[in-house]
Amino acid sequence: MSWTDMTHAVLPQAVFLPLWVKLSWACVVSAVVLRLTYAWKPNVWPAAVVGVVMLLPRTDVLPGYLALAFQTPSLVLVAWALWCWADVLELREPVVATPRSVAWLGVLLGWALVVDTLNGWPAFFNPQLYALGFEAAGLWLVLALTAGTLLWVQVPRRWVCCAVVVLAVYALLRLPTGNVWDAVLDPFVWLALHVQLWRTWRTTRAV
Repeated sequence: MSWTDMTHAVLPQAVFLPLWVKLSWACVVSAVVLRLTYAWKPNVWPAAVVGVVMLLPRTDVLPGYLALAFQTPSLVLVAWALWCWADVLELREPVVATPRSVAWLGVLLGWALVVDTLNGWPAFFNPQLYALGFEAAGLWLVLALTAGTLLWVQVPRRWVCCAVVVLAVYALLRLPTGNVWDAVLDPFVWLALHVQLWRTWRTTRAV
């Protein structure tokens, strides 16, 4: 089977998609509000209200509009949102940075997908990277990259658990699109990694 053959692609169950769009966007937007209001005490209630409002029957169209504009959040972005809530509820300082090697991996992967989307690879080397994400080989590639990165870099146990949960949810439910690249990376995560690396570069240069 070629990488572009979608005959045997495993897609998420259609019944899960409307619920996932609501829950994922409510979780992400509320976490953004939570981080923006972190300096206020208490800061949980504004974010909680935003999340609940986005799930109410008459206002649940808001996640739909976000999905039309920005598609569906990746599992990594949803995991970040849940992580933010867990940090605040357990009175821990929020994690503000990704390990540099993980950030570089995400940035390079994002650029590879951009080149693939624009069909910018040379004719003799056309990996069809995004289409590979629908195949089992794509999941194995992500597993290998994740395992290699975690073994190469010492990261907290929370990062390992997060990676395992994200890949397990994708393997079981194929959320959000059935493509493994959409599960581990989205434009918001990709841009955030760029910003982090730029800030790190500026700090290093200033020193």
